Amino acid sequence: YDAQTRTCGAGKQRVFTDLDEAARALAGADCLFVRAGTYSRASVGRYLTVHGNQVNYWTGALAINASGTPERRKLVSAYSNELVIIQAKPGVSHYNPDPADTSFKNSSHYYPHPAVSIGGAFVDVQGLKTYGQVVISGHDVVLEGCNLGGGGPHMNQGQVVALNSNQPGGVYNVVVRNNKIHNSTWGESAGNGSTLMCYNSSFLVEHNEFYDSYGWDISLKDTGMQEGRTIEIRYNFFSPGGLGGVQGHNQDSKIDHILIHHNVFYGKATGIGFASPARMGSLAHHNTFVNCKGNGDFADWREAVFSSFNNLFYHSQGNQKFCDIQMKTLDNVHSDWNLFYSSTGDTVWRNGDGARGNTLTEWQKYSGKDAHSAWKDPGFVKPDGNRPEDFKRKDGAKVHDVDGSTYGPVCGAYVTGKEVIGLAPSAWMEQKMP
Repeated sequence: YDAQTRTCGAGKQRVFTDLDEAARALAGADCLFVRAGTYSRASVGRYLTVHGNQVNYWTGALAINASGTPERRKLVSAYSNELVIIQAKPGVSHYNPDPADTSFKNSSHYYPHPAVSIGGAFVDVQGLKTYGQVVISGHDVVLEGCNLGGGGPHMNQGQVVALNSNQPGGVYNVVVRNNKIHNSTWGESAGNGSTLMCYNSSFLVEHNEFYDSYGWDISLKDTGMQEGRTIEIRYNFFSPGGLGGVQGHNQDSKIDHILIHHNVFYGKATGIGFASPARMGSLAHHNTFVNCKGNGDFADWREAVFSSFNNLFYHSQGNQKFCDIQMKTLDNVHSDWNLFYSSTGDTVWRNGDGARGNTLTEWQKYSGKDAHSAWKDPGFVKPDGNRPEDFKRKDGAKVHDVDGSTYGPVCGAYVTGKEVIGLAPSAWMEQKMP
């Protein structure tokens, strides 16, 4: 692309017709703009390595290995607002018709390698549509404004986005922002067919929409070598499907903090589930849970140091749970200043193997938790809706739910009513190319 003539191929800058060649040339440039079209590995097959029957899962059809610096980042972007499709498998621009298929014919080996791999550092990737997995193994990466679908085979686990590195320090300072992330597939187990799977990683996930997951939407797993770092998940919309919204298990204790706030969990089997803690604790505040009925809005807090403040739990369907805590004692759970409501009255708090309360009063007496929590109708704008804005409060800024919380008097994702949950207007989409 030539900035002086505002054309591709007509000025002094070279035009590339091979995606891989252009990506490798990024080492000596700042930006790679990709024009409209469908791109796949067909043009870069020579870089596909096979060891016996094992395909190199790390190298995408678009492989971004060049690194920028903090002052001069690399940019890979769809040109203007043109539709740029990256296929993991030539000729395949559709998603897995049966994500639960465990035969490997259509599931985690449906795409034989990633669509995009990002191994560089200080890189921004914007505006791509993918059919296949995105693997991030570098650091200081921003993945923004993309439509990411189709689980992949990385470690045979079917994720759409995989954050994973075997390098010292792992993956860190990664931002996943304002993307549609969907259509994960079966992996080596149900829990691993997650839409966004994170190994040895610390990152920020904000303003995304998750849907059509086979497993969990976000799974935090094996986050080793991450002391002094934080995972933050905020302003996302978690749609129905899959096992649940956010899951933490295995070595999450390597992360200092896990912060989950201002998200809407709608129609999930479980909103948030933790089986192990962050090193200095996990905190969920100002989330809205609507009809998350399977294992409860919160589930399996086994051995986790977990705090739940200013969250809003709403049920309008029968046979639901507000929480299901599997700890033998509740010493590591800090839950208060939350709002609970069920329009059916058919709901329960659980601990261990039994129901411990069918009313807030019974739960307070049993657990000693939620002493300042409230039971009241939240007054949603559209309580039977299915979009995040439906779960704003009718009274807006006049809402007052609880007293005494460090996080204020309002419960739920919408505190002022002006918050944007899910996809947000993105500055890069509105700017014009030079």
